[in-house]
Parts: sequence; C-alpha cells; structure tokens
Amino acid sequence: MRDAFTSQGVLELTKNQLNSSISYSVGRASYAEPVQLWDASTGRLTDFTTHFSFIIKAVNISWHGDGLSFFIAPFESNIPNNSSGGYLALFSAESANKTSQNQIVAVEFDSFQNYWDPSDDHVGINVNSIVSATNVSWNSSIKNGSQANARISYNSTTKNLSVFLTYANNPVFGGNSGLSYIVDLRSVLPEWGRIGFSAATAVD
Repeated sequence: MRDAFTSQGVLELTKNQLNSSISYSVGRASYAEPVQLWDASTGRLTDFTTHFSFIIKAVNISWHGDGLSFFIAPFESNIPNNSSGGYLALFSAESANKTSQNQIVAVEFDSFQNYWDPSDDHVGINVNSIVSATNVSWNSSIKNGSQANARISYNSTTKNLSVFLTYANNPVFGGNSGLSYIVDLRSVLPEWGRIGFSAATAVD
C-alpha cells in the first residue's frame, strides 16, 4: 500500500530513490487474506509465531527513517492520513495517543527518537497507541545495513506476546525473549484481522 514496492525479490516499505524526494513516505505490506485471531463461538485465542528478516538502510545516515513495525489490525484497516515519520504508517497524528479510537497491536523497531520515545533505537510493543506499552533498547542496524532476524510469538494460554531479535547469521531462537507483554487480543482486535509490516519517513 502507498509507497511500498518490491525490488529484486526484496520488499521495500518506503521510497529510497536518490533522484526523488523520500520525505513523508509511508508504506504497508500485508497478507492478502484475513487471519483468524480468535474464535467468537468459543472465545479461544489463536497461537501464532512469525519469523522474518529485515534491514534498515539509510540513504543518508544523518537523516534517516523512523523505523518499521509488524502490526495486527482489523482487516479493513488502511494507512491513516498524517501518519508519516514516527507514526510509522500506523496511527494518525491526531489519534496516536487516543487508545479508544484505535484498534491495533504492533511491534515497532524504532530507529529515530520522537518526543514520546524512550531512546533513538528501541523495540516496543504498542497496543492502540504510538507510545509503547513496554520497550527495550536496541542496537539499530541503520548505520551499517546489517540484517536483523526477528521472531514474534503469541501464546494464547498466557496471552503473552514475545519478541526475539538477533543479528546472528543463523539464528536459533530460544530461551527468554528480548521483550514481552501480556495482552488479550480479544479485548483489542476483532475476530479476523490483517497482519503485515509498515514503515515511514519524515522530512529530509
């Protein structure tokens, strides 16, 4: 959606062309079909695990994008207006902190410090707000273009959303997660949702 595109087998979420403006770029890419998050007839939640690799690479490391996210939202969700920069194509600036107006759970890999952020580089779990419910510092790859490997899991019994992140070439995920948060997806999201990735840049 919007500025997202594929190039040489790689998904690019924002503009990156040197010969054109890359300011205020927003992009999303999501699974084409709705995903069942819980069963309305039984109330049972769905367990899930996703693995993915990504690179945050800046055209100019002095002026770089704000990061990317893995998100879960209602299937009809679209990129909000005015959601560039630190809003990561997830929230509009007007409602970013108004939890009653949002339906979204996201894991953000944030590479730029906005006024609501704890630090330049951090991983956060966000529930209906651009302000992370919990976060941990992260050694961002933005300066050297290293490939990060992530695993995000949800345990329906404990309602624990956990995030593992490593720069190992052949990652083995196990042990304690780098970040976790208890969230009942039934209280946040509809039975069927959209899963995907989003990213944004701000002014150059």
